[in-house]
Amino acid sequence: MTYTYIRHIPSPPLGTYIDYFYYIDGVMPYPREKILPTGWLDLEVNLGSAIQIYDATGIKPVATCIQCWWVGVWNTYGTVKWPPYTQLMGIHFKPGGAYPFLNFPLSVLQNQIVAAEALWGGFAAELCERLSTAPSIQTRLLLFEELLRTRLHDAPHGLDAVRHGVAEIARHNGALSIKALGDQMGISHNHLLTQFKRMVGISPKAMARLCRLKHILHSIDPTQAVDWTQIAHQSNYYDQAHFNKDFRSFTGQNPTDYLRLRRQSHAINPERDRLVHVLPY
Repeated sequence: MTYTYIRHIPSPPLGTYIDYFYYIDGVMPYPREKILPTGWLDLEVNLGSAIQIYDATGIKPVATCIQCWWVGVWNTYGTVKWPPYTQLMGIHFKPGGAYPFLNFPLSVLQNQIVAAEALWGGFAAELCERLSTAPSIQTRLLLFEELLRTRLHDAPHGLDAVRHGVAEIARHNGALSIKALGDQMGISHNHLLTQFKRMVGISPKAMARLCRLKHILHSIDPTQAVDWTQIAHQSNYYDQAHFNKDFRSFTGQNPTDYLRLRRQSHAINPERDRLVHVLPY
């Protein structure tokens, strides 16, 4: 079972809005994987066979992804069923980064998978066709950048403030009063909520929760023993029970089972495990 996973950092001005491009080619290590929520939107282009997406139960189909699609911000996990051979390109947008490429309230995409054609019309088909015929991986990545630049609109008023709010939430690893954030930024709670839902896709409180749990997952070294009680305390949970409930809602696993599955992923590809929140299903 071998596959290639490539991460590509875009050049300006895309780097302002995009965390990274990625490319997957080959046989995935597991036929199914659990995808954990991240707090950002993805744009994905399938260059191979259909990819099946299921809800948190792993039973109910959500989407059959054939060409090009947007993945909104999810507040829970889902399951992906990979084809026998996978060829997939994608983009992880920074929180708020997708808005200048779409220019409509991103809350519409929350917990949704939407065909890019429904949002971009014929450009989505052109994107798939041109990427599929590019002669090499590097050419595809550079072409992806070039095509994305044609969809970039001027940053809307208020985006800088929202991105500042996101940065503050991330700087505090989610342990930040949203009221205090609004006071610091000099805007009302309602205005902050409206702007976050429009440009990020979720509320500041939901973003803070995701940031806290993402920080926990990033802080775990799967090759070492983990003191879950200490992690719960350091992450400002009221008690272990509160931590366990939040952790399960985020990952679908209790901490012990999560660590076991995480170690399996890490053993196969440490770099992908470090970057992508996935678990064997």
